Amino acid sequence: MLRIDVRADIRSFERTLDNVQRRQIPFATANALNATARAVQAEERRELPSVFDRPTPFTLNSIGIVPARKDRLEARVFVKDKQASYLGLQETGGTRLPAKRALVLPARITLNTYGNMPKGAIKRAIARRDVFVGKVKGMAGIWQRPKDGQRRAAPGRMKLLASFEPVAQYRPRLGFVPRAEEVATAAFPREMRVALAKALATAKP
Repeated sequence: MLRIDVRADIRSFERTLDNVQRRQIPFATANALNATARAVQAEERRELPSVFDRPTPFTLNSIGIVPARKDRLEARVFVKDKQASYLGLQETGGTRLPAKRALVLPARITLNTYGNMPKGAIKRAIARRDVFVGKVKGMAGIWQRPKDGQRRAAPGRMKLLASFEPVAQYRPRLGFVPRAEEVATAAFPREMRVALAKALATAKP
């Protein structure tokens, strides 16, 4: 799970308040933390299309929040576990190992509107009579044989539909943590002023 915690330390500020005002601090702080967390969430979602080409709704909805409460002054913004399984390496960089024998990387398989292989595309391709799984000139993958007329004109020309790769390398490019820290640092003081003003305005003596 990728996450960032936004905590509040306002002990020095509390010393400037009277007892009535001080009782409003936990409530105001929780509200300010939650508003800050929502600002971080919104900014992370807004930036995803600039990091990834046509991110899916599943990826766009990957940012979650654990809200703060009066008795737990901490809000948490995180990437949900399922999405973190593939977004994590986009944040830290590193090597992705295959869950099975190898990673399947598309070459000439038609992609969907999000630039991904459609579900079941590999099974449908392999089911065709002119497609086979194997190696051609040492490259493992899913290959399509040329049509009869093409075979006579250019014998031996196979079309690579998808390649099998043992690993995939990723460079850090998501920027989730530094972006969240920047937004939270800027937003919390402002949200705290707003939340405290509302809380004090409604405080009962």
